[in-house]
Order: sequence, then structure tokens, then C-alpha cells
Amino acid sequence: RMLVSQVLSVDPPTGKFFIAYCANKSLNRSLFDLPVLEFTASRQGAHLVFQVSHPSDTQFDGQPAIQFALPQSLILYHRREHPRIPVPADISLRCVADEEGVIPFEARVTDISLDGMGGMLYDSGIILTAGTILKGCRIITPGGEAIIADLEVRYVTTITLPDGTLTHRAGVRFTQRPEQIEALINMFVRDLDNIAA
Repeated sequence: RMLVSQVLSVDPPTGKFFIAYCANKSLNRSLFDLPVLEFTASRQGAHLVFQVSHPSDTQFDGQPAIQFALPQSLILYHRREHPRIPVPADISLRCVADEEGVIPFEARVTDISLDGMGGMLYDSGIILTAGTILKGCRIITPGGEAIIADLEVRYVTTITLPDGTLTHRAGVRFTQRPEQIEALINMFVRDLDNIAA
């Protein structure tokens, strides 16, 4: 489960940082029962990951807050110009691919970037090849809005899902980046002023 919060303060001299409580009270409560939390953030195109433990309830500027010790280390990824952002499994991000083409089909999006979607899962009976252009694809956001884009297939692999089902996974890129894609990505990864656990 993903908790999105705002960093209130980072205090290196005391070795602590503080985040705000999120709007979901049950998520806030469950946070204190977890032995380890993994945080992700992005900054200037880099993807940061670090782990913390032992959250404690505190006050910051007179408001309820959660306090952690600063992590001993963090991982910084610069693997690509636009890093892929994973879509949490409990959030639906779908794509009706090739809607203006020959055979429209539905796919589930597992990660996304400003360039395209690195993980688009679809039925193994549908045959795509690298270089195929999928016209007028509708990316259905968790809020139900649709982003329309043409996609170029970069690669296709066959994978086995945990239930044993075979499915195809395609990496695709936008032929022209849609304006709304940055706002969609921001739903999953926040700037360093906001943090997701």
C-alpha cells in the first residue's frame, strides 16, 4: 500500500526527518506496525530509494507529524533519461491500445515514464512486433480521464504471471508526448518536497 506525504523538515544535526500525516487515518495507523518502510522520491530526473524504520509520533510547528531517523544510505538511479515509475498494483492504469487501428485491445500499464510505458501487459493471443505503431491509444487514468496518444512498440516479451497464465509485455514509447502525461506521472512519484512510502 502506498502512503503519500509531504516532508516537513530534514534536520542533519539531530539525524532526523519529519513527514506530515496523510489523509488516510488507517494508513497512518498501519505505518507504526511496519518493521521497515521503503520511500521513493524523484529529483531532477533521478529516482531515489531508501529505507527507514521505527517511526514515532511527534509534533512539528504545532502540527501532528511522524519522525524518522535519517537513512544510513540511499540508492540513486540514473539509468535512463526519463526513469520508469512503477504503477502500484492496487491502482488501475489501463490502456485501450490501437483504438484507431485494426484490432483495438486492452492492456494493463505496470510502469510509465515521460517517454512511454515500459510495461504494458496484454493477452498472449495478440501479436505485436517491434516498430508497430498503435494509433489513438486511450490511457485511462485512475480518475477515469483518458489521455490519447500514438505509441510505437519497442520490444515484446512473453512472461508468466503468478497464477501461471502466459501474457505479453511490451515496451512502448510515445510518438509525440501528450501534455497530460507529466501530471499523470506526478500521481505516482512526488518531488522531494513530497515523499511516498
